[in-house]
Amino acid sequence: MSAQASYFRIGVFIMSGLAVTIVGIVALGGGRWFKTLESFESYFDESVQGLTVGSPIKYRGVQVGTVESVTFVGDVYADQMSEEALLRYGRYVVVSMTATDLAPHLTDQEKEERRESYVTAGLRVRLAQQGITGLVYVEADYLDPNEYPPLQVPWTPRRTYLPSAPSTVSVLGAALHNITKDLEKADIQKVTADVDSLVLEATKSIKDANLPLLSNQAGEVLAESKRITHDVSRLLESREVKAILSDAVSVMHGMREIVTDWSEISKQTKLASNRFPEISSRLERSLRHVDMLLAKKTTDIEQTIDSLRVTADNFRELSENGKRYPAQMFLGGPPPQTGSAKR
Repeated sequence: MSAQASYFRIGVFIMSGLAVTIVGIVALGGGRWFKTLESFESYFDESVQGLTVGSPIKYRGVQVGTVESVTFVGDVYADQMSEEALLRYGRYVVVSMTATDLAPHLTDQEKEERRESYVTAGLRVRLAQQGITGLVYVEADYLDPNEYPPLQVPWTPRRTYLPSAPSTVSVLGAALHNITKDLEKADIQKVTADVDSLVLEATKSIKDANLPLLSNQAGEVLAESKRITHDVSRLLESREVKAILSDAVSVMHGMREIVTDWSEISKQTKLASNRFPEISSRLERSLRHVDMLLAKKTTDIEQTIDSLRVTADNFRELSENGKRYPAQMFLGGPPPQTGSAKR
């Protein structure tokens, strides 16, 4: 009876432990199981030391997925490449990843169009290290698409393809390698010899130079400069120079007033020139109106002139009679008859 109780307790303990394990797994990974995941892959032409299955994938510091596998392109796509392509791309490392689907409401075609727009804008993945621990993860971020163009692969990717970019460590290593190569090409011994020769020549020139004479000449130059400065200062303080400067200021004021007046004259001239066509048009209309009046009153004017001419003739005759017979002008009566009238 005691043996059966012991077996029962052992069975209950095992079942309880198994139930706790299952609940823990569900609690820790249940969120992942109920989420829609997307598969991606990218190719790296550099060492991926430190990157393992389960390494995080971060988008600007936010973890969005994990690494599923790390292998070589030649082991996965050898059947789709020629020998030349395999020799070139076989050493590339293919990293397969899964990430949370951030837009499950979109169709596959819409997701592909969005991914292509992101890639065109510069979305790239690269390796990065986490602090000083040396842990490597995949970082997704936007870089210059012209500096890091997408790799054109001669095979058909099995998952959605995301272009990669060299890691910061790789770029820094390449730069240091180029600097080292440039230093190796430089003739250090020749440069050192040239520097030694330059130092010797400078030392010899200093020894051969007459330092006391140079010092005296420098003192004379300084004294002459001081004297010239003093003379210039006295010249500027003289009344004549001040008067000249005052006159110059007055002339400048006068020139400013002239410029102002000329500007005003230019404005008035511009206004008059703008009104000239209107005045000319009005004058032309007035002359045309006068011509029309003259054309209509020509007959009346001619009659008036004839009447004035007759009146002038009558007045002339009256004046001549007044000169010959003044009494007639005051007393009246006919003039005396001439001899021909008596007969």
